Order: sequence, then structure tokens, then C-alpha cells
Amino acid sequence: MTFLHPQLLLLGPSAALLLTLALVLQWRRLGRLGQHYDGPVVRRIIPRSLQEFPTGRMVCLAVAALALATAGATPRPEAPAPPEPAPLLDIAVAVDVSLSMGANDVEPTRLGRARVVVERLTDALPSARIVLIPFADWPYTLVPPTDDPAVVRYFARSLSADLVSDRDQGTSFSTALAHARAALDARPGRGARRAILVVSDGGAHDDRAQVLRAAEAASEGGVSIWAAGLGTATGSPLSAGNRPLQDAAGRPVVARLEDGMLREIARAGGGSYEDVGDERGLEQLLQGLGAPADAARGARDEPIDLAFWLMLLSVPLLLAEAGLDAGRARARWKEGPRA
Repeated sequence: MTFLHPQLLLLGPSAALLLTLALVLQWRRLGRLGQHYDGPVVRRIIPRSLQEFPTGRMVCLAVAALALATAGATPRPEAPAPPEPAPLLDIAVAVDVSLSMGANDVEPTRLGRARVVVERLTDALPSARIVLIPFADWPYTLVPPTDDPAVVRYFARSLSADLVSDRDQGTSFSTALAHARAALDARPGRGARRAILVVSDGGAHDDRAQVLRAAEAASEGGVSIWAAGLGTATGSPLSAGNRPLQDAAGRPVVARLEDGMLREIARAGGGSYEDVGDERGLEQLLQGLGAPADAARGARDEPIDLAFWLMLLSVPLLLAEAGLDAGRARARWKEGPRA
């Protein structure tokens, strides 16, 4: 515990001592008046209750004085030791922008949640170098490797399910993984860990064996591959513009979370899979990538304002002291003249 104005701490014991002394002098003076004078008027001024020392009032005033003096000194908790710097991280974030990512079974949409994931990643790992790669049937480098989180957040806001042309719609994990690995190799950071993060609902049109071969190839040389799933098992009907999509039989096309492929990609790449549709999954993903626990939660706990609570403590103490004093005043009216 440290104090911004430690010299004010001396006021607490001094004020408590002076208040105690004042109460003692008042008690003794009233006692002498009661001994030397008698009569109906004096009996009303000096009730029997004042012949006892006002211990309760003294405690309330002394503790309130100590609390106010300590609050005036502005206490501050000891600052925790700074955490050890996290190892440098180069990460390629591949975000699925295919039509199914526009489904609204995750608030606000799957792609809207994907933007949140990217922004939280930049907050939790501000020193990481990030490559932002939107992909559907074909990947594109939207942001080359940069350590400026503001740039990544700016371009992440532009991600939408109609970002790619109709002929590129679909989802190809194999090409996205190969592109992400090539982006990491283009500008490697000295001594940095390297990782690939795939943010998708898991639906793909390329062959499973082809995807796993691409994941194994992309993870060579110590690159870990992580997968973040978005969507629900129930799924959501898809639409193009204002027109619902239908299959050949005229039934609505429903996009569901297919986490099996994402889990296999993460397993083949030595990383982990997390469902980031809720905060718990997102925090676990960020911590797995190396973010401190408080950064993964999105905000640090604010220090307790001890001065405020000490001042607040003094209010009921002063009210209690006033109540005790008023109680003695009421007692003298109830007692009436002494025989």
C-alpha cells in the first residue's frame, strides 16, 4: 500500500486524540455542574445519562477521523510486477467470407462475430504481426504482415459475405492454408512464433484428405494452426440479398456449424479448436495464442478506490455519533425532574 500524500496520515491520530480530549473535558465539566448545582432547570440540562462517559461517541468520532485522514492521504494499492514480455508472434488470420458466413445464428452474424474475433486478437496481442486473409473459394491478402493493430482493425471492419465475386463463392481450406503459410514465409520475424488462425463455420467443398495434407504442409517448421468455429448445430437459412436460397428440390438452404473439419485442421496443425461464438471460447483461444488472461477478457480490472470507501465509511460513523448525542438529549426530557 502506498499513499499519494503520506504526510496527511498524521492528521488521523491527532484529530482522534483532540476529539477524545474534547469529549473528556465536556464530560468532566458536566459532571462538576451536576455536583455543584441542583434544581429543576439543571436537572433538565444535565440528565443522568451524561454522568457516564460517552464511549460510543468517542469511538465513532475517532474512527471517522482516522478514516478521513487516511482517505485524504490517497491510498493506492501496490502496483503488480509487470508481466514477462510475451514472445513475438507472427500470425496469419484467414477469415472465411463465403456466403454461409452471413448466417445470423450467431449475433450479429457469423461474419460480424468474426470481425469481433479479429479486433479482440489485436487488443489481446498488440505486439503481434498480423496478416489478414479473407478467403472463400480463393484467398486474398487484405493486410500484409503488420504490427499496427489499428490497421488490422480498420480493414477487418470491411469484411463481408459479399466481398468476393460470385464465381469465387465456396470455401477452400487447402488453398487458404497454403496462402497463409506463404504469407508468413514472405516476411518472417526473427525469433517469432508463427501461427495460422482459421475463422470459419467449417463448411467446405474441397476434399478432406486434401485439406489435411495442406494443414500438415502449412504446419511444417513449427507453425501451429488454430481453428475458430462460428455457427450452431441448428444452423440458419441462407439468402442472397433479399431472396432465400433454395436447393434443387426447392427447399431452403440451411448453413450449420461443421466443426469436424475445423477440429481435424487444428489437430493436424498442432494447434487447438475453439467455438468462438461465445466469450468463453474466445478467451480460451486468445490465451492459447499467448494472450494474458486479463487481456483475453478484453479489459483489465480497475483498482479499488480506497479513498472513496474510507470517506463513505466516515458518513455512518458521524451519523451514529450524532444519533447518540441526540439520544442523550431525548433522555433528559423523558427523565423529568429528579426527586
